[in-house]
Amino acid sequence: MNQVIEEAKNLYDVVIFDMPPVVAVTDAQIMASKADGTLLVVRENVSRKESLIKAKDLLAMVQARILGVVYNGAENSKDSGYYYYYGN
Repeated sequence: MNQVIEEAKNLYDVVIFDMPPVVAVTDAQIMASKADGTLLVVRENVSRKESLIKAKDLLAMVQARILGVVYNGAENSKDSGYYYYYGN
């Protein structure tokens, strides 16, 4: 895997590995330890707080660099979000 990562780094500006949930299997931990950075994907009304804390702890154990969180599945509300006004 190290060789694949090095070849990909030489060919591309950004390489993204989509991995299974951190808490479910160790694959994500192993890849996170080899990657330059890790993003956690959190799904609204699916991801549980306890699982997120466990995932963070598991990633910390392998010294993964957590870059941030992608919040996925948010429902649109008529009253939420950004309001843009384009005037004359």
